[in-house]
Formats: sequence, C-alpha cells, structure tokens
Amino acid sequence: MSWIFLLMAILLDVVANIVLKLSDGFRRKPHGIFSLLCIMAAFACLAQALQIIELSVAYAFWGAIGLCLTVLCDYFLFGQKLTSLGWFGMLFMVLGVGLLHYTN
Repeated sequence: MSWIFLLMAILLDVVANIVLKLSDGFRRKPHGIFSLLCIMAAFACLAQALQIIELSVAYAFWGAIGLCLTVLCDYFLFGQKLTSLGWFGMLFMVLGVGLLHYTN
C-alpha cells in the first residue's frame, strides 16, 4: 500500500507542476490554488508512504520519477524540446533511483 501512496504522491506532484505552469505566475488564481492543493495532497501521500518505505528511497523515487514525468508532460503538452543529452540524463536518473532502491 505504501508504494501506491508514493505513486499517488508522484502523480499529484506532476499535476501540481502542470497546473502551476497554467496558472501563469498565479495570475490565474484558481489554477494556482489547485496547484497548492495538489502539492499538499502529494506531501500527505508521501507521509503515508514513509511509514514503510525508507526516506532516502521514497524521496529519490518521488523526485526523480516526478521530474521525468513532468519533463515528459512538458514535452507532449507544451512542446518543450529536449536534447539527446537531456534524455540520457533522465535515463541515468531513473537507473540511479533503481540502484538506490536495491542497495537498501
């Protein structure tokens, strides 16, 4: 169940980032408020995940996977261009998180 909470925390973080971009620097207040609510819910889910999963592993997964998913959403939704070096960087980040998980 902890891994489900961690996955929910990651997805809420990604949604918060996308909606934050759509808030246009909080000029669109409903978007900004929704973004804040999503990030608060993400932290609540992360807190539940931390009851079982070690902090180093959970935070690494949350940060790295959330960052990669945010970059992919930015790529597909907003047309961000990423160089091959950027794609390799994301791959190494995911591999590093996987290695961290198996060393604990």
